[in-house]
Amino acid sequence: MAEKKEYRTKQKAEILACLEEQSAGHLTAAELLQALSARGTHIGAATVYRQLERLEAQGLVRRYALDDRGSACWQYAGDRAAADCQTHFHLKCTRCGTLFHLDCAHLSEIADHVAADHGFQIDAARTVFYGVCAACAAKEQPT
Repeated sequence: MAEKKEYRTKQKAEILACLEEQSAGHLTAAELLQALSARGTHIGAATVYRQLERLEAQGLVRRYALDDRGSACWQYAGDRAAADCQTHFHLKCTRCGTLFHLDCAHLSEIADHVAADHGFQIDAARTVFYGVCAACAAKEQPT
């Protein structure tokens, strides 16, 4: 069976360029559509999702699940910031939706313990803790 040839399309290049510009952050597909539109690039949502799947399969972008309903955000995987993303955990605010990077020695110790004592390697890049960020919690405090 012949291998499927990957085509370099303008839409794919635009999506990858937009994600690369936001490499320190994570974009949902909706945010990516907005960013593309702001750049003057109009691509349909179905095309964006299809290209994101292809880019993920090629290892050019990284997908982070945001909830149990299938929501996700995406990050360019080709630079230092994205490479560093593989070595730390993430926090997801369930109120505002922000995904934060979490460099924490205590969690690294837990991951080391789990590996040494339980023979299980935790994938920090795919580990997300859910809760409420400080900014959202402060908004809920009575004045």
